[in-house]
Amino acid sequence: MRPPPLVYLLGAVSFLMDVASEMVYPLLPLFLGSLGAGAGVIGLVEGVAEATASLFKVVGGRLSDRLGRRRPFLLLGYGLPALFRPILALATSPWQVLLYRFLDRTGKGLRTAPRDALLAENVPREALGRAYGLHRGLDTLGATLGPLLAFLLLPAVGMRGVFWLSAIPAFLASLLLLRLREAPSPPKALPPLRLARMGPGYRRFLLVSGLFTLALSSNAFLLLRLEDLGLSEGQVTLAYTLYNLAYALLAYPLGSLADRVGLRRVVALGYGLYALTYLGFALATSAPLALAFLLVYALYSAAFEGASRAYLATLVPEGEKASAIGLYHTLMGLLLLPASLLFGLLWQALGPGWAFGVGAGLALLALLLFLVDGRVRPPYAG
Repeated sequence: MRPPPLVYLLGAVSFLMDVASEMVYPLLPLFLGSLGAGAGVIGLVEGVAEATASLFKVVGGRLSDRLGRRRPFLLLGYGLPALFRPILALATSPWQVLLYRFLDRTGKGLRTAPRDALLAENVPREALGRAYGLHRGLDTLGATLGPLLAFLLLPAVGMRGVFWLSAIPAFLASLLLLRLREAPSPPKALPPLRLARMGPGYRRFLLVSGLFTLALSSNAFLLLRLEDLGLSEGQVTLAYTLYNLAYALLAYPLGSLADRVGLRRVVALGYGLYALTYLGFALATSAPLALAFLLVYALYSAAFEGASRAYLATLVPEGEKASAIGLYHTLMGLLLLPASLLFGLLWQALGPGWAFGVGAGLALLALLLFLVDGRVRPPYAG
C-alpha cells in the first residue's frame, strides 16, 4: 500500500529540517570542547536539550488535541528553530550553546506529537510501519546530507560559518510546510491526562521504554568515542554521514518488514541491536572496529525509530492521540537528562568502556522485560 501524499510532504519538511540540524549536530561536541567544556558539561548540555524537547512534547500534544488542530504547532515548531541559529553562531561560552540547544529543542518538542498524531490519523493501521519508516527515512536522508555539507563547507567557512549557513534549509522547511492543509476539528475540553485511562498496553510499554531510556546517551558520545580512537574532526563528520545514510536506506524496508512480521518483533530487534552496539563501543580498541559497530547502530535506528513510533500509535486512545504520544515522549525525555549525565560522569570517572558497558547492560534488561511482557497486545501491534 502506497503511503498517502501527506507522508511525503511531512517527510520532505523533516528532510530539510534535518539537513539544517545535522549540519550543526556533529560539530557541537567539538565546538563545546573548543570552548573549554569537558565530557560532564557536554552530557549536561545534551541532557538538558533532549529533556526540554520531550517536556514540550506533552504540551504541544495536549494543546493540539484540545484545539483540534495540528498545522499551527507544526508551523511554530519548525519555524522558530530557524530563528535561533545566530545564538549558536555567535556563542563564546558553553552556556550560550546550552541556550541555543534549549530553544531549538523547544521547537522540536512542540511539533513532534502533533506531527506523529497527524500521520497516525491519516494512515491505515496495517500500513503504519511503512508510513513511519518512510518518514524516518526521508528525515534521516536529510541527516545524511547535513554532515556531508558541513564536511565540505568546514574548510572554507569554519564551524561558525557552517552554523550560519544551516539556517537556509531550516527556512526552506518552514516555507514548504505552508502547503499543508488540514480539516480542523472543533475545540474540545479534555479530561485530566491520567495513565489509568491509557490502557495496560500503553503503561507496560511506558515502563519498558523508561528502563531503556536510562541506557540511552547522546549520539555526541559516539562521535567523541570515534575521535578518542583516532579519527579527525572531518573523519568524524564523514562517519556520522555514513551512519545517517545507512539509517535512511534501511528505514523504509525495515518499516515494511514490521508491517509483515509484527511491529513488536522489530521493536525487540531494535533493543538487541542497541545493546550490541554499546557493547561493541565499550570493547573497541580501534577506529575501524568502532565504525563497524556504528553501522550496527544505524541498523538499530532504522529498525527501532519507525517501528516503536508505529507500535506506540497502536497503544494510544483515539481522541487523545497527540496527548498520549506527547506524554510518552515527555516522560522518556525527562529520563534522558539523568541518563546523559550518568553516561558523561561514568566516562569522566571510569572511562568510555564503563559508560558504554553500563548502557549495554540496561538495554539488555529492557529487552528481557519487553520479551516477557507479551500478555497484553493491542490490535495490529504484532
